[in-house]
Order: sequence, then structure tokens, then C-alpha cells
Amino acid sequence: LRSLTLAREKTLQGEDTDRINILLLGMGGAGHDGATLTDTIVLTSIRPSDTQVGLLSIPRDLQIKIPGYGYGRINTVNAYAERDAPGTGAAAAARVISELLDQPINYYGRVDFTAFKEIVDTVGGIEIDVEQSFYDPFYPDENFGYAPISFEKGLQNMDGERSLQFVRSRHGSGGEGNDFARARRQQKVLLALKERLLSFAV
Repeated sequence: LRSLTLAREKTLQGEDTDRINILLLGMGGAGHDGATLTDTIVLTSIRPSDTQVGLLSIPRDLQIKIPGYGYGRINTVNAYAERDAPGTGAAAAARVISELLDQPINYYGRVDFTAFKEIVDTVGGIEIDVEQSFYDPFYPDENFGYAPISFEKGLQNMDGERSLQFVRSRHGSGGEGNDFARARRQQKVLLALKERLLSFAV
């Protein structure tokens, strides 16, 4: 984050074509089911000339041809690579998604639940406009059970834990229980985090 937002004496990859593509991957991490499955995959595209940002969420269940493994879900690419050679998962996912979309990926980042919460808490939380109230009775707890959560419509300040609940919820009421709604919430959090980072006088 520091290199992308502060080090402007450097030319970033993609600036010469006015398009910087960054792949963002989210996974559970140690202690969670499917710890290395990247259930969050977002291609962020920045146009330096006018600072416009585009976000493309890629469905975790998208079936693709995975080199060496045949057809499978796109969220398994990172897991396969980590199993075969620890530390290579994010790069492998970037290669596959770059080929899939026929777009260069200049940078990539991968975070687990703990890192995600730490990022949000480090910037002092984020402000999110919750579009509609919803209740999720099947939000997972840390003991492989459930810890129901709910969100009320309106503007809210969220810390890392609350932000994670917002982006991770899969079974929300009122139309919030599908992957498309989840992708919209993830994009909303990413944009709020961007605004928070750019607002810092550092």
C-alpha cells in the first residue's frame, strides 16, 4: 500500500498505457475451513490520468481450465499452487486470471481474515453505507458453529471485525445471500478503504 500510494517518484507498472491492474485475493487463512481457497477475487483497474478505479469481481465458483489439474473452480488455483510449492499461490492465480481475462496484471495482493481486519483497524476503520438491512443466521464462528449477525440500513463506521462480517456474509436475508450481493459489499468496502487511505495526511 505504501509503495502504491506514497512512492510517486517511481513509475508504476502500467502507467505507460494509462492502466494499472491489481489483483486482490482474499482467503480464510490458518484455522479456517478451506484456508487457502481464494473466495474473494477482485481485479482492480486504475486509470492514472484521471484516477478512475474500476472493480471486477470474479465468482469463486467460475469453472476454468487449471494448468496441470484440468477443469475446476477458479478459487482453487491458489490452493493447488500452495500445496505444490508454498508461497507461489498468489502468483499462480495472477497468471491464470491474466490469461483468462486477456489483461496484464501488474500487481497482486493476498490477505487472510486476520490481515484484512488489521488493515481496516490500522486506518482507524471505514465508513460504509449499508444499502439495506439484513440478517445472517449462519455466519460462521471460530468453533465451526454459527454466530448470527445483522446489519441495519444506513451509514455506519466499521472496524476490522465488523467489516469482515460485512464482506464475508453468505446467507443474508433480503437478497443479500448470493455471491453477487456479496461481491457488491466487497467492492463497497474496497472503495471505502481507498477513500480512507487517500484521506490520510501522511
